Amino acid sequence: MSGIIQLLPERTANQIAAGEVVQRPASVVKELLENAVDAGATLIKLYIKNGGCTHIQVDDNGKGMNAFDARMCWERHATSKITKAEDLYNLHTLGFRGEALASIASVSEVEMKTKSPNESVGTRIVINAGTLETQENTAATQGTSITVKNLFYNLPARKNFLKSISVETKHIFEEYQRMALAYPTIGFEFYNQDKNLSRLKGGDLKTRIAELFNLKEEELIETTEETEIVTITGFIGSPKLTKRTRGNQYLFANGRFIKDHYLNHAISSGYGGLLQEKSYPFFILFLKVDPSKIDVNIHPTKHEVKFEDGRHVYTLLQSVIKKTLGAHFVIPTDTQLHNALGHTSTNSPSSYQPSAPNARFNPFDQQKERIPTDWEKLDELLNVPVHSVAKPQQEMWTTPETTSTIEINDIFQIENAFIIVKIEGELSIVNQHRAHAQILYERFQQNQLIASQQLLFPRTIELSKADYALYLDVQEHINALGFDTSEFGKNAIIINGLPSELSKADGAGVVMQILEDFKTNYQELKIEKKDALKQATAKNAAIKAGKALSVIEMKTLINDLLHCEQYTTDNSGKPIIVKLSKNSLERFFQ
Repeated sequence: MSGIIQLLPERTANQIAAGEVVQRPASVVKELLENAVDAGATLIKLYIKNGGCTHIQVDDNGKGMNAFDARMCWERHATSKITKAEDLYNLHTLGFRGEALASIASVSEVEMKTKSPNESVGTRIVINAGTLETQENTAATQGTSITVKNLFYNLPARKNFLKSISVETKHIFEEYQRMALAYPTIGFEFYNQDKNLSRLKGGDLKTRIAELFNLKEEELIETTEETEIVTITGFIGSPKLTKRTRGNQYLFANGRFIKDHYLNHAISSGYGGLLQEKSYPFFILFLKVDPSKIDVNIHPTKHEVKFEDGRHVYTLLQSVIKKTLGAHFVIPTDTQLHNALGHTSTNSPSSYQPSAPNARFNPFDQQKERIPTDWEKLDELLNVPVHSVAKPQQEMWTTPETTSTIEINDIFQIENAFIIVKIEGELSIVNQHRAHAQILYERFQQNQLIASQQLLFPRTIELSKADYALYLDVQEHINALGFDTSEFGKNAIIINGLPSELSKADGAGVVMQILEDFKTNYQELKIEKKDALKQATAKNAAIKAGKALSVIEMKTLINDLLHCEQYTTDNSGKPIIVKLSKNSLERFFQ
């Protein structure tokens, strides 16, 4: 009697496994690099084309394989790393499941050449969609070379989910970067479209970090702590290396890159008051724990792990960061404190004396006219009936794009960040930075000609290899927004001009922040490349909180905002303008 439950064919089972293990070209790169490290290689070369979609090749000089192992490694659950279930709790290698190569081969065309030191000839194997086509002897040097072509060619639906070439290339470089950080004694080389993007010699961790991220070694602070539970080593960045995105944060457990928001929070909280709001520190830290105290087998990509005592690790990590920073950033002296507060006295701290009070001063002798504060202006507008407020002369504004006019009255700033304004008799509060960013973004959307201001002294900046590759991909779009930038040597660009809106800004800082914000918008919000750049440029070109504006500037800003297609919220849904109606205000006091 036949039933409805059947065993899946081996090829189908491998393709299902590939859905977990091989999510994108970077997944293939990760597995092949890990195997090369486990093989004892001292030099690993990575070659890709078209974001890894059509060509991925990893060459290593490790111990290689004989003919039997070369064939067996492509079978599902074939591995040299474990022999029994208990070995899962005593892992000292990166790959161990024996699923990766079989899964990769099931969704691509694969060629492998390998030779062990004990063999006189090497072995060449060709596999197509999981089917062995060729196994033969070949001339080869010691080590292994694996080439993966046309990933997902037999699964069009999966292939359609891949992102652009630039995005897939970035993900691959991230995997390369993680492996290069985890194993600084190994030499690594990365080639994209036959062009060398990175060549790293084996050495120490500090040198590798500085080379990968174009940093000065003095910007890195060494961190070391050994306890019975965990040994913590690595480097953290000085507070000036903090960014508004989490990009440069690398945490490794027993040589394996992991993602753990809980432990990342421990590191950030260890910085305490040295971090600005919504900024993230730079760190590359390694946790070494007893393999029996950590489970790396909870996720197919092995990026997530589970510690036996996660709370204890959190506390230790936080304490180590505080201790390390405390040894490098001391409390300022009294003299430094007085200078920071604006005192000009040249006396030493011990002889410092406040000036004597004026005994003849009487605060009630004369009453000077006092200018009301911004908050008192707001209080006056909120408490006096609208019809009884003495209005200044009304000013009517007309934009070139429209003949409509808007009545703007009683306008002023609060804390140089928010604009309080009466629009057509209704009181509103406006976030000046978001308002200007929205205005600029819509101008960019309309493809208006953006004036560029040439710099008297062009600025040169060095980028990390990943950011430089990203810059090359978006250079044309950046320059279309009023920038004048070009390549300037290896991993460096020169800024000759800025949009007129930014003519007095720090061009280097703005360009770097635009790239950071672009990565966030493009990858996390999944919007088009041009739109992501327009949003990032508008955000960084807009006036910031803290800038004082004249009445004319405020009125022009409000008028331009109200003529935007979208003016109540920005592209992320955050409010730009909020109406302060009588009913909404009364609710605050109920």
